[in-house]
Amino acid sequence: MSFEPIGLKPEWREWLEENARQEERSPNDLLNEAMEYYSHVRQREKLNQEIAAYTEMHTELWTTMPGTWVAIHQQKLVDHDNDRLALYRRIRAKYGRTAVLLRQVREQPVEEIWWRSVRAETARR
Repeated sequence: MSFEPIGLKPEWREWLEENARQEERSPNDLLNEAMEYYSHVRQREKLNQEIAAYTEMHTELWTTMPGTWVAIHQQKLVDHDNDRLALYRRIRAKYGRTAVLLRQVREQPVEEIWWRSVRAETARR
């Protein structure tokens, strides 16, 4: 597979150079930061899709493999194991840094999280 050279539109190059000057940083630093952010957003979107797929298939997974760790990729069950670490290692070896949902099949598809905090209240007179 060959790729065409990476190029920026002139208006993006100007924007990047101007912002780099204002922030006293290099254009490459800003571009790499923007790519990190873009990658994070895309991975989060992918995980949201995998969570939705897991939720859809939860009833069948709970019936057939309760307590098992499952891996969801491209909205499909791609692997499972009782050992979370073994599953993680296989998934990393096969998919690299691509976001793949690893989740233990529990009775409820979404776990409730309780957050306790101390709230300061003002004294009323």
